[in-house]
Amino acid sequence: MKTKINKEKKISTVLLGYHLSPDSINKLLEIAKVIFVKNRTNLVNIGDINQNVYFIIEGGFVARSFYFDSQKIAASNFFLNDYFPFMGCIDSFFTGAKTKTELIAIKNSMVLAFHKPAFEKLMAENQDILLLYIQMMTEVLRNETELKTVLIGSSKKDIYGYLIEKCNPIIKNVPAKYIAEFMGITAEWYSKLKKGI
Repeated sequence: MKTKINKEKKISTVLLGYHLSPDSINKLLEIAKVIFVKNRTNLVNIGDINQNVYFIIEGGFVARSFYFDSQKIAASNFFLNDYFPFMGCIDSFFTGAKTKTELIAIKNSMVLAFHKPAFEKLMAENQDILLLYIQMMTEVLRNETELKTVLIGSSKKDIYGYLIEKCNPIIKNVPAKYIAEFMGITAEWYSKLKKGI
């Protein structure tokens, strides 16, 4: 019983940090499914039809996606409870198609899952939730665009410098193999790059 109370207190504390009213938090929790994901376990697999958005309460995930040729998969983004905690498989969420992305826990994690129809209904009824969703989606899109811009236009050394300066939670929490994969380099090259800075 104590564990359940601690879990609910943790969830409420996190959601209060987003300036939601207690009523809005209660309505969110009514449609939320709490999911615990063990380290190195997939929350979503490539090929799933996934119509959920997820809010990370604790832990973190790496998104790994197929490249255009569908032959190579690589880290495409990172989501941590204290660094862009709102995630989903956008390709599947908006279209209902099979996703080309997998979400893998990089530590033991707890997420709130919101199924699209219930979440959209709640957004239509609750201004707080709609504003939270717009804020989170804006942040996710801004983050993704910024990361892709840095990847396309920078040297590997500059990318690493950017990650240290602007995305330090990634450097501190994400396994090196995923950061190297994201940067398009080997783990060995990444290790040398870290030692050189």
